[in-house]
Amino acid sequence: MRATLLLCLIALFCIYNSSTASGERQACLSYEPTVVTLAGRITKHIFPGPPNYESVRRGDAPETTWVLHLARPVCIERGQDEIDEREEGVMDLQLALEPAEYTRYRNLLNQVVVVRGKLFHSHTGHHHTKVLLDVNDIKRNKR
Repeated sequence: MRATLLLCLIALFCIYNSSTASGERQACLSYEPTVVTLAGRITKHIFPGPPNYESVRRGDAPETTWVLHLARPVCIERGQDEIDEREEGVMDLQLALEPAEYTRYRNLLNQVVVVRGKLFHSHTGHHHTKVLLDVNDIKRNKR
């Protein structure tokens, strides 16, 4: 009985330690006006849009957007703007692109890339991740 309890305590300690350590490894970034550089894979996603932002199958307009999926989670410090909340464990960032940029960067879709831009917090129904990246440029990751 004592051995079982001891093993459970050791297992809980290991789980706690690994989750704490992974939290400590998160790189903390800043919202705009700071320019950040992040590496990840760009994927295309279809999200439900107007009128209800709930389900494309039930009649909401599809909103196609690109999302940068990071290899490691990041945290973003609380910003100066009241909507820029602190976020932790961020792995996906919706890319804020102009219509022409979708054409310009289409060859980088589903590729591992480096994106430079400014972070901002979601604040409309058209924002589908907690944090978005207003893109300055995207380049293929040469690593």
